[in-house]
Amino acid sequence: MQLITSSLQQLSQDHIDLWTIDPTQLSEASIQHLQAILSTNELNKLSQFKNKRAQHTAFVARALCRLVLAHYTQLAASELIFVRNQHGKPELANNQHKVRFNLSHNNDLIILSVCVKDDIGCDIENPSRKVNVEPLTRRYFSQQEHTELCGLTNEIQTSRFFEMWTLKEAFVKATGVGISLGLDSFYFNKVSAENAIKIIFNNNYTLDKNHSWQFHQQQLANQLLAICRSSELKQKINFLKAEQLINS
Repeated sequence: MQLITSSLQQLSQDHIDLWTIDPTQLSEASIQHLQAILSTNELNKLSQFKNKRAQHTAFVARALCRLVLAHYTQLAASELIFVRNQHGKPELANNQHKVRFNLSHNNDLIILSVCVKDDIGCDIENPSRKVNVEPLTRRYFSQQEHTELCGLTNEIQTSRFFEMWTLKEAFVKATGVGISLGLDSFYFNKVSAENAIKIIFNNNYTLDKNHSWQFHQQQLANQLLAICRSSELKQKINFLKAEQLINS
């Protein structure tokens, strides 16, 4: 993984910073540092978690979001104010720098994608997780995807399912609408010449079909990563470790 320093000045329309952290590998000192930047309201919400592992992951994710965004806005992490759109997607209030972000996590990895101006979404999934593909795709995916997956078997089917799932999650998060958009209203093709990912819309897709979207997908720390950004430009992705912010 490339470790670089980045700043708001370096972010451009063809540039995404992806911050990562393993929530299981934090020292006690790092945990205390992160606790200090969360609001009382956030800490109260975290205290309601019954599953301790999920509580810890959510705690690190919330703190990471504050820490990273403070790095770009030059504000104190504890002073950042978040608002949500009508569909629940969080954004920075009084966002004069036009910093856009999206968060995804599981108990083994947390990622935060950051860019300027454009809508962005990201998702990670553990591709070794067991899933019952057929009923899931029949209910939620497009007919094109369901048909494709039913023609595959075993590990190939599972691998392709998670490729589709992470791309779908990243896309609906980028739109700001979420899964209410309808996971069956679009599907993806890979253009083999450049291994590019192309989105195709079905008739029940309700947003602007002429809008430009860029996608990126790869393996990352035994996880499958997908990123979606609203842009016509091919994106450069910088991979950054969040530990450097905690320890700085």
